[in-house]
Amino acid sequence: MIPSVDVAIVGGGPVGCACAALLARAGVDVAVLEASTAVTPDPRALAIAWSSRQTLADLGVWESLTATPMLHVHVSEAGRPGSTTLDATTAGLPALGFTVRYSDLAVALREVVGAALHTGVRVTGVDAPVAADAPATVHVETAEGAADIAARLVVVADGQGDWPGIRRRAREYPHEALLVDLRFEHAPAGWAWERFTPEGPMAILPRAVDGTLCHTLVWSLPPQRVEALMALDDAALGDAICAAVGPRLGRVLQIDARAKRRTTLAVARPRTGPRLVVIGNAAQTLHPIAGQGFNLGLRDAAALAAQLSDAAQGEIGSPAMLAAYARSRRGDQWGGVAYTDGLLRIASLRSGAVRTLRGLGLAALDIVPGARRALLARSVFGLHL
Repeated sequence: MIPSVDVAIVGGGPVGCACAALLARAGVDVAVLEASTAVTPDPRALAIAWSSRQTLADLGVWESLTATPMLHVHVSEAGRPGSTTLDATTAGLPALGFTVRYSDLAVALREVVGAALHTGVRVTGVDAPVAADAPATVHVETAEGAADIAARLVVVADGQGDWPGIRRRAREYPHEALLVDLRFEHAPAGWAWERFTPEGPMAILPRAVDGTLCHTLVWSLPPQRVEALMALDDAALGDAICAAVGPRLGRVLQIDARAKRRTTLAVARPRTGPRLVVIGNAAQTLHPIAGQGFNLGLRDAAALAAQLSDAAQGEIGSPAMLAAYARSRRGDQWGGVAYTDGLLRIASLRSGAVRTLRGLGLAALDIVPGARRALLARSVFGLHL
C-alpha cells in the first residue's frame, strides 16, 4: 500500500470514484480505498439529473452508458382531480434527466479512476491528526495484512462507519420501498411518473433493456403491505400495480424482478472533522422515492473537488478549506434532505380532504409559473437543474 497521499477516499462507489476522477484531473494526489474487488451486477435504475449528466460527460464516461431520457414527468393524485406535467421544453433543456443502470455507472467510473483505485482494501478506522499540521492516519487491511496510510484529507464516501468528529443521526421510516422491474403495455417513451396513492407515493422510471422500453417502480408502503405484495405471483402483483397506477400505462406485461428495502433518513452532523469530510451517502442517506441521493452526492463531490483544485498543497484538509466547503454545500444538502423528507410527510397524509387538496395543488402548478419553476428546480427524481 501507498504510505501517504494528499487525499484518501474511503469507498469506491460512483460518488467516491467521481470525486477521485475530478481530483486527479486537477492534479491532486488521490487514492480510492475500496473493499470489493469487482462491481456486483446491479440492475437498479439511477435517476441522473441534467447537471449530473454534464459532470459525467466532462469525465468522459457518459458516452459509454446506456441512458434512457426523461423528457416529461407526470405528477398525479390517485382518485382525485388535478395533476401536472413537467417538461424538458419548459426547462429549456434537451431532457429533464436520464436513467442508467447502477452497475454500468459504477464500472465506468472505476475505469476512469484507473490506478488511483485500490480494491480489496478494507478501512478499519481513521485517527485524527496529532497536531494541526499533521496528517490523519487511515488504518486498512489488505490480503497482505494491516497497514497505515497518512492523508492530508480523508474523504468518506461510504455510508457506514464511525469517523472522528462526525456524528451520524439516523431515523427509520415506518414504511419500506417496494422495487419492481416491469414492462407496461402502453407506456410512452420519454415519460416518468410520480403518483400519490392512498397507500403511499409511487415513482415509475423508464429504463431501456436491450432496446425494449421497461420501467422501475419504487413504491413506499407499510411493511405489512410490502410483504403481502411480495408474496403474490407475477399476475396478481401486476394487477395490484395497475390498480394503483390507473389505466394510462395499460396492463403489466412482464415482471422481471422484485425486491424490498428498508428506508432510513440519516444525516451526518457536522459533515467535516479534523482532516476529514463526509460526502454522498456518508453525509446524507435519503429515501429512494425522490431520486435525490446520487445527484446530491455527485454535487458534493464536484464542490469538494473545486475547493481542492484551488487550494495549495499545504491548505488541503485545513480547517479553513473544510469550513469553506461546508458553507458552499449547506443549502443544497439540507434542501435535498428537506425535499425528500417533506415529500414523504405530505404523502403520508391520507385523509380524503388532504388528498383532494394535494390534487388541486398539482393542478395549480399549471397556472402558477413560479411554483412550476420551483418544482423543476428541486424536482421529482432528483432532477435538480
